[in-house]
Amino acid sequence: MSHDQFQELLKKYRQGTCLPDEQKLVDDWYAAIESEQNLSLGPEEEAELKNRYWRNVNEHIQSKKFRARRHILLSWPSVGIAASLVFAIGAFFYLQPRETTKPIVSISSKEIKPSMKVIQNQGMDPTHVDLADGTQIILHPGSKISFLEAFDKPKREIFLEGEAFFEVAHDVNRPFLVYTNEVTTKVLGTSFTIRALPQDKNITVAVKTGKVSVYTHQDVSKKRSKPSETILTPNQQIVYNREENKVSRMLVSIPQIIKPKEEIRRMRFEEASVSEIFTALEEIYGVDIVFDEKLLAACTLTTSISDGTIYNRLDIICKAIGATYTVEETQIVVSGLGCN
Repeated sequence: MSHDQFQELLKKYRQGTCLPDEQKLVDDWYAAIESEQNLSLGPEEEAELKNRYWRNVNEHIQSKKFRARRHILLSWPSVGIAASLVFAIGAFFYLQPRETTKPIVSISSKEIKPSMKVIQNQGMDPTHVDLADGTQIILHPGSKISFLEAFDKPKREIFLEGEAFFEVAHDVNRPFLVYTNEVTTKVLGTSFTIRALPQDKNITVAVKTGKVSVYTHQDVSKKRSKPSETILTPNQQIVYNREENKVSRMLVSIPQIIKPKEEIRRMRFEEASVSEIFTALEEIYGVDIVFDEKLLAACTLTTSISDGTIYNRLDIICKAIGATYTVEETQIVVSGLGCN
């Protein structure tokens, strides 16, 4: 598999159109990001590790005759050595045996036991909660969490009523699950917000970093009801409508930067193609930007993208080339007539 093919695979993954084998490959790539996020290597060590893993992985994938569908041509060089290293390590995990897991089931508040520790924020400001495994929680006013304090079981389980932000300590052997009656959220180690206020008709799960699996049930009173899984990546969210039993997947209202700010500050484009600039924005925010590359091939700009939100940046770019954009579920679609 080429680097460009893997970039296209990431697009399919974020859109939820991957085949099972493709989804497994990207799952392990995200797991590698989480487990290797503190990796510190010199340039020569990075290059050696990248090349060694890439050779093994590429041979394996070629033997399976994997082919990725392409919609938009992406540019790999701008990703850099660090991203290549992360991909190589993640793809290497794809070759390893993976234990099977039991299906996720919904658990209602009736499952909360007296032995569980209960923390309730009765104040006017958010409160900080530290768990035994290193997980940190920001509990919003009027919200409550219940859990077994020891966390000595195969699963780390939290029951939430209200709204909270979770920054989960990574533990590949013990998934972290948050139950809010109709919705179950499962992670290994990432950060996300859940809003499940009793008076609201919607439950929202929004991802800041990493990857989250969200399971919903059309009828939680039926124990045999099959859960529906939605995979979220950074800057994506689901909104579950309790009344209509409907799940909507979309971008968060203001996507956040997922790359180091120091790297972004160095990004300046001199008479660069719009395609190159859009690709950089995709990498900075982990968001798919769909556009007609051939139509916009003649469009070039000199610009910096170090300030403002993604929408501020798109406003400036689109105004400069006479284009417009719309947000459609988890994608940003750019339309224009091109440049002469």
